[in-house]
Amino acid sequence: MADIQSIANKLSCGANDTPNTGKLGCLSLFGTPDHLLAVKKGFKIPANTVFDLAYLTPLIQAGTVVPLIDASVFEDVSAEDTYSTNASGVKRLNLKGLPEYKFTYEESNEFYREMDKMTSFKAMDFIIGDNEGNWLVSTNSDGTYGGFTAGHSTAELKKMKVEGGDSESRSLMIQFLDRLQFDRNYSILHQDQLTFSPSEVPPVNGVHIEFVSIPTTAETAIDITLHLNSDHSTIVEGATTASDYVVTVGGATATLGLITESPAGQYSIPITSPASLGLNDVIVVTLSDGANANVVDLGGVLFRATPDGTTAVVAA
Repeated sequence: MADIQSIANKLSCGANDTPNTGKLGCLSLFGTPDHLLAVKKGFKIPANTVFDLAYLTPLIQAGTVVPLIDASVFEDVSAEDTYSTNASGVKRLNLKGLPEYKFTYEESNEFYREMDKMTSFKAMDFIIGDNEGNWLVSTNSDGTYGGFTAGHSTAELKKMKVEGGDSESRSLMIQFLDRLQFDRNYSILHQDQLTFSPSEVPPVNGVHIEFVSIPTTAETAIDITLHLNSDHSTIVEGATTASDYVVTVGGATATLGLITESPAGQYSIPITSPASLGLNDVIVVTLSDGANANVVDLGGVLFRATPDGTTAVVAA
């Protein structure tokens, strides 16, 4: 980088900053935006990262990345550039418009409820995916990549079904604050260079944990069921490893024994420490990925206990 005396008052202009407008080679194009990866504000992807599901999945489990896949409708509602005109009729660029995009989803009411958590201001950045499986990322001066800087992201009012008309839907409106990211500082990750399609990015499914019965004094196991929050009837199978759970008894983390599932979706969880449950002990059960996060990976499908922690008090 040049020192300050070399760059002071220096401007790339005209012949000193000639655009390369050649058209040789394959065109690098980006299609209709269909997908979003919301990332924590300022999150950076190192240049040597292998951008694949093995990289994304732990970030999704940790809540660093939130996927919103397969929008039904995309609308570009960006503000146009504005100009001022002097007395001689000469126009000059006055203000560059900021990008603003609207993604509409036709999903379930549970999805719409969770969408509401996306409403924020300057709290997250967004990586954008298109209908061809390409991803648009911003580029940083340190050689890293990331999401585009967002201002407001607003989950708009749900549109109700009108007989004979459009189906129920809810839209997410996002305004981006850094025009330069969209004009120059971006890169396209093309589908033919990636090993996954957007539909394979695993979103997190909400799970409701229920006690089959209230535990009683001197018991050495608890029985629970796992159902999806979306309908409270679809069972979640295969959570039979002790590391799939965190159970606390009286505020202390319990040691779990061999978990059994019978019938499907109902689990018996032996507690080996403490040796037995005591009267009025408070038991809290949540899902885990083995590192005390509340998301579990069951065969490539992610589940989060919502609410995080189901509680029971040991009865007599």
